[in-house]
Amino acid sequence: MKIKFFIKALVFMLLLSILIVNASFIIKDNNSDDDQIAKDFADANGPTPYILWQWMNGCVTKEGITSDLEAFKKVGIKNVQQFLVGGSEADITDPNITVLGGQWNDLMQFSLDECQRLGMDFGTHNSPGWSSSGAPGLKVEDSMQKLIWAKTSVSGKTAMGSIVAKAQIEAKWNYYKDICLIAIPKGKENLTKENIIVITDGLDKEDRLNKKLPEGQWEIFRFGHTTTGEMNMTAPVSGQGLEVDKMNRNALDKFWALYPKKLLDLAGKHSGKTFKRIEIDSYEAGFQDWTPKMSAEFKTRRGYELLPWLLVKACYVIDSKDSTERFQYDMQRTINELYADNYYGYLEELIHKTPGLEFLCEPYGTGKKNFDETAIRGIGDMVMCEFWTKPATWGWDSILPVSSNAHVNGKKIVAAEAFTGQPQYAFQNDLADLKATGDLAFCEGVNLFVLHASAHQPWPHLKPGMTMGWWGTQFGPSQTWWDHGAAEWIQYVSRCQLLLQKGLFVSDICYLQLSRQKKTFIPGGYKGDICNEKELLTRFSVNDNKLVLPDGMTYKILILPNDCKLEPELAHKIEKLVDDGAVVVGNGFAGSPGLNKSIENTLEIKSISERLFGSFGEKKSEKRILNIGKGKVYSGYSAKEVLALEEISKDVEVLDNEKDLNWIHRNDKNVDYYFISNPTSDNKSYRINFRIKDMKPELWDPVSGKMTDVLIWENNKNQTSISLNLEANGSCFIVFRKKNEGNSNSVKTISLNGEDLKTKLQITNDNKLILSKKGVYEVSFKNNKTTTIKQNKDPETILLNDNWNVNFEENRGAAPTAHFAKLISWPLHTDPGIRFFSGTASYKKTFQLNSKQLKTNKRLLLDLGKVKNIATVTVNQKKVAVIWKPPFSVDITDYCNSGENQLEVTVTNLWPNRIIGDKNEPEDCVWGPIRDFPYVKPAPVIGRNLQEIPQWVVNKIERPSKNRITFCTVDFFEKNTPLLESGLIGPVRINIEDILDLKNIK
Repeated sequence: MKIKFFIKALVFMLLLSILIVNASFIIKDNNSDDDQIAKDFADANGPTPYILWQWMNGCVTKEGITSDLEAFKKVGIKNVQQFLVGGSEADITDPNITVLGGQWNDLMQFSLDECQRLGMDFGTHNSPGWSSSGAPGLKVEDSMQKLIWAKTSVSGKTAMGSIVAKAQIEAKWNYYKDICLIAIPKGKENLTKENIIVITDGLDKEDRLNKKLPEGQWEIFRFGHTTTGEMNMTAPVSGQGLEVDKMNRNALDKFWALYPKKLLDLAGKHSGKTFKRIEIDSYEAGFQDWTPKMSAEFKTRRGYELLPWLLVKACYVIDSKDSTERFQYDMQRTINELYADNYYGYLEELIHKTPGLEFLCEPYGTGKKNFDETAIRGIGDMVMCEFWTKPATWGWDSILPVSSNAHVNGKKIVAAEAFTGQPQYAFQNDLADLKATGDLAFCEGVNLFVLHASAHQPWPHLKPGMTMGWWGTQFGPSQTWWDHGAAEWIQYVSRCQLLLQKGLFVSDICYLQLSRQKKTFIPGGYKGDICNEKELLTRFSVNDNKLVLPDGMTYKILILPNDCKLEPELAHKIEKLVDDGAVVVGNGFAGSPGLNKSIENTLEIKSISERLFGSFGEKKSEKRILNIGKGKVYSGYSAKEVLALEEISKDVEVLDNEKDLNWIHRNDKNVDYYFISNPTSDNKSYRINFRIKDMKPELWDPVSGKMTDVLIWENNKNQTSISLNLEANGSCFIVFRKKNEGNSNSVKTISLNGEDLKTKLQITNDNKLILSKKGVYEVSFKNNKTTTIKQNKDPETILLNDNWNVNFEENRGAAPTAHFAKLISWPLHTDPGIRFFSGTASYKKTFQLNSKQLKTNKRLLLDLGKVKNIATVTVNQKKVAVIWKPPFSVDITDYCNSGENQLEVTVTNLWPNRIIGDKNEPEDCVWGPIRDFPYVKPAPVIGRNLQEIPQWVVNKIERPSKNRITFCTVDFFEKNTPLLESGLIGPVRINIEDILDLKNIK
């Protein structure tokens, strides 16, 4: 017995050990990177958007801070980026709360404490306002400087003792510093350096010349500098000050001490922990061309004296037009470098002195500026571009330069100030609109949204409440849809950002830009990046005929600018890349752009150009292909032609509707993620070839989080072909992570009555075929087997358009309940409370089903028809789905019973209707003057700002206009502004469809 027991025990232990070993393999497999990513995708456990949180002119309360932050956290937002806004964007103010004042400091500390409590991260702009770096108390000598001059005519014999005129300055600042005097012969047309006399320390205290001049008539130019007077005008008045000198580290130290350091001291234990980021927003601080150390900096960087050449600023040509243009290049290059080194780069150094603190940077400017953004690439822990809500086009041209900046410099994140809104779209964008705009941004290269904007709501009970002036999409708890769809939309964004932040961007082309160009043409089916001179010099090498970067980014072709003037060091680098195996496209070099050693440099560059391109200085080259070293140089060819000659196939080839598909491709080791988007308002069917071989495609739906195998696909040589249907503005990921195992039982084609359904196929999320029409279906498999299914009738339909009972949200102007005999848009209703209603209403009715309609091979699809704007579906007291975009349909099969079923559809619309309706009530606010937004044609959009905080708000008492529902700090609408479609409009139906599980017929 003991032996038997021992044997049984031994067998048991062996079996157990086998189970444990096998289980360990299963656990290991399930915890692999791919499986974890799939789980995170399904659970929407990806990076969520950041949000821009504007504190408007000191109108801030602790109640509002807690309300805002909890509302952000509720929908999944974990990062806030604070801005202090005022100036032209807000007339109302709380005079008791001033920047860095006692109450303000208390509110800042409270915000950081609340962020810590909620597990959120906090960031802020480096100064009050949104551009660029200014603060109260900054001295005029530390502000942005500009070069000024005045001219005085003198005679050489009597010049000494003459008063030399000084350029006029603004009395407000009363600041001027001399640089030098420059004397030239009067009337001299062809100036040379020999004609120029530079005089330093040439004036006495009374502005009289204390130096002698040669005989003759002379013109004396008195060059000096003064402040530009630029201020951070978008800041609250209490936070306004002069903009700091962007080319002077000493000045930036003083600015740092005035504002950012005080914030960090105030944050205390939160610095580098909860307080995670300091930002420079897009540069809008205007022109600067001087700094006190400009002459010394220029001499060090360019190798020759600056002062004689200042006459070029006064529109003189010196030596020759060529020499003058070379000096202008050198001057601009020096300004670019000083902005990069002493502003952006030095601010990053100061930020990094606090462990854990990061620099968020929008590395470009808008409007008038005098530096080239290509010079500041590579600076910042996270770089950010911007895009405005479509159809506005502002900001979109920043995406390619900034995303390239990230790709080339090894930065995983391409952030974007997202959905900045023009005033004509105020409160009129729903989540479906945002998806359409956001999907395009994803395809352009963005992989982290920073939502613009959410003005702090100091009075949370007043809605829609505070706005960021008349800009922005107005995200936040005051939106009608914040508790009705925002969380689901953010889950969608999170899933997209999860995959778009994986691995590396896939690009075939890299364009060298020596200065920012307005447009870079990238052939259809391919993606491209931009690099600058410094990046090409320091980060590019060649391996296996590909351009390679340290983090693994690769490019197959380098394209040079047409007018390629460059320094010898860069010419030698390009030559080395070609010798090492690179493919380069260009028409040859055009010389050296700088003045110092221009002849020697040009000869050196000419030699390299003739070797590489067979030419020098040609703006348009004859077609040549030269094999040099291990590489190849194409001259006179377009990028598209070179790609074809190099047999580089399209990464994504759309066989139909090529212009109607947007896409982007990321590669993470052995997994490829393609994000595919239909940018049109029509349903589209596509046939797509992906440049992927021997892999099996999967379809990952970022709306639902569901992942399925692509039903019909095939591998052809080096491509994988699929057929894909996308609804209007629809999107999905096509993921390649599994090897093609050559399954001969997979589906090859499906036809109906002899017509191939490749682009008309209707399937469920788990790849079951929907028999949507009567007829004969034929399914053929790759093993050449064929199955025929006869469908004798069209799907059954239950219409639900009549007799709905509707409950309206309280305190929004409508009666609590109403009966809709027929479904109509709310603005068509005779009751003004419903006609002008904005908010959420619940539609209820019942419907009957029998057992035949609930068979296992049936699908019940609820189709709501038209909905404005978001619907939540509940069947038999069980929540089915929140539907925040068309099509407004959902599978309700698993929620239905035989007999009576209860259906509830909760619908949320937008704010404009109620705001417009309130214009029929007496006014109880004081408004400023009408302002117009002239960029809209043919008629400008008009609006006005709230002039003062109403006393009924301050004192928290009943408002005088008792029937008004809304309160908003900007008046966007007029009494006769057309109302928006709203509500459940229909037609509503349940389609009872037969489905076929293809697995059961193989």
